[in-house]
Amino acid sequence: MQLFKHLLEKILGSYVKKYFKSHSNVKLIAVVGSVGKTSVKSATTTVLSEKFIVRHSRGNLNTTLSAPLEILGIDGPKNVKSPLDWLKVFSAARSSIKNPQSPDIIIQECGIDCPGEMATFMRYIQPDIAIITSVAPEHMEFFKTIDVVAREELSISQVAKKTIFNFHDIDKKYHSLIIGKKISYGDESADVLLQIKETTSDGYIATLRHNQEESRNINISVLGKHNIRSITGAAAAGLACGMNIDEVAAALTKIKPVSGRMNILRGTQGCTLLDDTYNASPVAMENSLKTLYSLEASRKIAVLGDMNELGDSSKLEHEKIGRLCDPKQLDLLITVGKLAKKHLAPIAEKNGCKVLSFDKSPEAGEFLKSKGIKDTTILFKGSQGGIYLEETIKPLLNNPADSQKLVRQSETWLKKKQQFFDQPY
Repeated sequence: MQLFKHLLEKILGSYVKKYFKSHSNVKLIAVVGSVGKTSVKSATTTVLSEKFIVRHSRGNLNTTLSAPLEILGIDGPKNVKSPLDWLKVFSAARSSIKNPQSPDIIIQECGIDCPGEMATFMRYIQPDIAIITSVAPEHMEFFKTIDVVAREELSISQVAKKTIFNFHDIDKKYHSLIIGKKISYGDESADVLLQIKETTSDGYIATLRHNQEESRNINISVLGKHNIRSITGAAAAGLACGMNIDEVAAALTKIKPVSGRMNILRGTQGCTLLDDTYNASPVAMENSLKTLYSLEASRKIAVLGDMNELGDSSKLEHEKIGRLCDPKQLDLLITVGKLAKKHLAPIAEKNGCKVLSFDKSPEAGEFLKSKGIKDTTILFKGSQGGIYLEETIKPLLNNPADSQKLVRQSETWLKKKQQFFDQPY
């Protein structure tokens, strides 16, 4: 099967090369990093679409097999094991290469699960711009150390014409691994930053700064400084593509949160639900807690699920999050999943937090539904596989129709989740 996969990667890569050879005017932006790729991709699409025709990768189609298809603008096979279906895909790829119509810019998310996968991407893409969102623990059962993660993620700069990188979320000791022309975004030390002037109920009032230029005050409709950094990456991409600072600033006001990424939803009893359920890593969970702590609220509850794919560092990383759980900020901490119950909950209890643990998400949702949560702000953050905290949110929604704003609500996903929840724990 691995031989078949490698053959497909080689064939699809050759089609991508041919596409850019026949569409030399099309710019490619590759978005890589341990966390935050989809948010940056979505924000960058919003910004650049104000001036250019943009095609972007859908959902999380970012693997070494799905990314080439997204770049080419074609669908994958109905049956990935069917040679006949793949022949149909190859035919669609050739048609895409011959099609004279093309976007101005293609934005492609590239995700890696193990060492060597970035090299696979680099065999067939040489991005005009690479955006590196972060270096943090990811798939540590394969990467083992953060140094390996850094070398893998930052290697994209070797083939990119220009690299935009998150100054704040990439340790300075790794900055030397970013080669060629580079632009930083993030905090005060970065080339491009959003200066927060005021916090609002659904975001911030800020100004965009680049070199000696500063925009007018603009309203940003996202919560969390980590999300501010994400859209600053999009701003840096807009500036790098020739938009002026006022054009970029105006575009930033149109960015909305992506489903499952610190999305604000109205809950029953007048509570506020912070939906950050798409996935979780140690850095992302720390950022989510900091965002919750920064908000004004009568009561605060954090619902935290397992963080998957951390390998040997899983115990340590869950304990770190437990230490971040502050009884002065949290009226209640709820954990979901075995890892959070075993490693995170005991440390939080030692801190003085009131903690309840549940095996599965629906149980936590029904518990909260039965309690007085009037005027409470509730954060939901956990990994995807085996946790699915969006199902904790669902019974708490003030408007049941808002369930369509949650992640993983297709028939396929709902069936998969129900099968998981029906299994004995």
